[in-house]
Amino acid sequence: MTAAPEDEGTAAAGAGTSSDRGDGKIRETLQQDLDQAVGAIDSERRDARRAQDRTDTQRRDARDAQEQAERTQDSERQDAQDSFDARRYRERGEAFEQIVIDHQRADELERVNQNLEAFAYSVSHDLRAPLRAMNNYIALLLEEHDPGLGESQRGYAENIQAASQQMTQLISALLDLARLARAEVHLQPVDLGAEASAIASELQASEPQRRVRFSIQQPALAMADRRLIHTVLQNLLGNAWKFTAGQDNASIELWTMPDGDTSTRCYVRDNGAGFDPAQAGKLFAPFQRLHPASEFPGIGVGLASVRQIVERHGGRVRAVGTVGEGATFSFSLAATSSAP
Repeated sequence: MTAAPEDEGTAAAGAGTSSDRGDGKIRETLQQDLDQAVGAIDSERRDARRAQDRTDTQRRDARDAQEQAERTQDSERQDAQDSFDARRYRERGEAFEQIVIDHQRADELERVNQNLEAFAYSVSHDLRAPLRAMNNYIALLLEEHDPGLGESQRGYAENIQAASQQMTQLISALLDLARLARAEVHLQPVDLGAEASAIASELQASEPQRRVRFSIQQPALAMADRRLIHTVLQNLLGNAWKFTAGQDNASIELWTMPDGDTSTRCYVRDNGAGFDPAQAGKLFAPFQRLHPASEFPGIGVGLASVRQIVERHGGRVRAVGTVGEGATFSFSLAATSSAP
């Protein structure tokens, strides 16, 4: 009976030891859990840091790429600007060289024209003098020795006289063409209808026995040199008058029509002799005739003058016709703001 308390103490001590072991296991488990939690947190931090590092690297790479792109763009822009400047400089240089060449050509052409004009005047003077002498000698021959000349001899002398007079007219025509090539063009609004009407009155007065119907548009405005365009109309209307000779119902018309946005085209039409369209290329060449002089007199420079004057105005001349049915000539001029 005396041993019972000792057993109780021993039991209590064993229970305490068992409790301590349980607490240690709990602490150990808790410590392990804590270590795992800390390890997980550290891992997450490392992952987050690595992610941040990757983000920072990507940002740096993106910034570097952007800077490189900007440098490349700036370089390309500078290259393009340099190329444009070089091309512009080259084009300006070429344009300047062309201007110099054009001026040189213009100066050379001016010298050539002056030389040609001087040559034309010199030749005309040198040719006119013997022609005048020939014509005067033939006139004296016919006057002083007419009774002693036979019919054929008189015919020869008259033919020589007519040929010398024709040559004089040709020389004068050549000089007129040379003057037209150098004539200054002073543009102003001109009523082509009024000019044509004045010329028509002169033609009718020159041959009052003829009955020709004129139909002339008035006003017919265009920009032209009044003196030069009067020569054009005089030649065209004079030809129409000449080539309608013998027509019972002769008719001559003049009118204008717009030719594009800035030009006016003037038409002169007649119902006279007309011409072969296959020969149209000869119409505006000097001294080219499509009709015999015995049928329609002239020296063949009128239409050449027309073309030269119209081209000096920056225009173009055209012609259409049919043999026996008449012809229509037209030319273009700059329009006026008030032109119809």
